[in-house]
Amino acid sequence: MTVKIASLPAICLLATTLVAGAASAQNLTISLSGVKSEQGQLVVRVYDNKKHWLSDKADEIFKQQSFPLQGQVKDASVQLSLELPAGDYAISLFQDLDNNSELKSNWIGIPKEPVATSNNAKGSMGPPDYKDALFQLADQPVVQQLKLTAID
Repeated sequence: MTVKIASLPAICLLATTLVAGAASAQNLTISLSGVKSEQGQLVVRVYDNKKHWLSDKADEIFKQQSFPLQGQVKDASVQLSLELPAGDYAISLFQDLDNNSELKSNWIGIPKEPVATSNNAKGSMGPPDYKDALFQLADQPVVQQLKLTAID
């Protein structure tokens, strides 16, 4: 019986790839204030390009993660943590009061559930611009201090 052993260069390449991939992940902490209830969940959407900014299509969102609120709110605040590769991002999040993972809005698109965006970017006669919500995640952890706002 013959057993094949992978070559040393192939093993080294695989090990280097795994270490590089692990090293490139960075921690993003979101410190969210203005949370008035523990109802529902927080849905965080991370975008990595202007073209898809604020899209609700799964294939256009770089990363989406939900966080249950029950038992997590302290002094109207919540701390969240995400692991992302280094890069430029913009975040949109909302308190999903009915746990359906969709942002409720009225007939003209104004959110009916509390929302926040990275850098606390605000829109003027519409949603915030991608460039105003854009931040860089590099070799140091980043903390985004955001305020949840009910618009309606």
